[in-house]
Amino acid sequence: MSNVRMSVAMCTYNGAQFLSEQLKSIALQGRLPGELVVCDDGSTDDTISILRAFAERTSFLVRIFSNEDRLGPGKNFEKAISLCDGDIIVFCDQDDVWRPQKLAKLAETFDQCPDAVYVFSDADIIEEDKQPAGQTMWDAVGLARNLNRFSGVGQLRLLLKHNLIAGASMAFRASFRQVVLPIPVGWMHDYWIVLLGSAVSRGAPVAEPLYLYRRHASQVCGWRKQTFGQDVQESIASGHDVSVKKVEQFREIQRRLEEVRGLMKCPEDRLELLRQKETHLLKRAALRSARGLSRAMGVLTEASTGRYQRFSNSWLSIVRDLK
Repeated sequence: MSNVRMSVAMCTYNGAQFLSEQLKSIALQGRLPGELVVCDDGSTDDTISILRAFAERTSFLVRIFSNEDRLGPGKNFEKAISLCDGDIIVFCDQDDVWRPQKLAKLAETFDQCPDAVYVFSDADIIEEDKQPAGQTMWDAVGLARNLNRFSGVGQLRLLLKHNLIAGASMAFRASFRQVVLPIPVGWMHDYWIVLLGSAVSRGAPVAEPLYLYRRHASQVCGWRKQTFGQDVQESIASGHDVSVKKVEQFREIQRRLEEVRGLMKCPEDRLELLRQKETHLLKRAALRSARGLSRAMGVLTEASTGRYQRFSNSWLSIVRDLK
């Protein structure tokens, strides 16, 4: 097994309800981390006291940092990433539960896949009371049925439709930090990292649920599997989901790849996918100002290119744009 040092990067915010159970699961790992780096984003509950009590009794180093001003999830994880000293950085949410083999399995996968810059696992989804939800994370996001396509340039193709990888499921090499930092405002850390990682290299999936993902009302984002009817209703209710801001976000990806090309070069076929994604977002953003027949014709024209299928949720996105 690899002798690399593993840093766990955890971000907290008013997480007292579930934090103790998560910390206990880290302490029970078959392979312990070299350190736990916690960045708290201004908690007003017992989060800090729970962390300090844990730091006093655990066998590995726990470093706790409290933000004077709230940073939000993306920037708070950026801070945690920058403070980690290990060779491998493992993300950790405050409300999940790790299985004892998680860190060992992630380290083993990095050993087996020396060209991968990140690895990620499946998870069993549980409800707030820890009852099984009856599905895994990969089932909920649609990765399970597409796992055979998650290789080579196919990784980026799948990820450009929508994010399939939860931050809590992943770890990445600290050497890749110079590519991903800083994380632009507006990006969540997980999607930014996996897009860059699959653009210049690859991510390695671990087809094993290595943790319990807790689904509850107060989390920042939730992952769930929906029925056909629920997808339709959500598409109609949400209206337009594309803006100039979203276009700019994908331009940021391309700018970063240009900036780091001396460190890691993105193959041309993957750059072309990013350009096509930007073009698709521009076309959809322009539809926001169109009305009636003009909008319908614009949607049909864009649909004829196949980009709705390749870069959005196919006909569900068409429904949004026609509304």
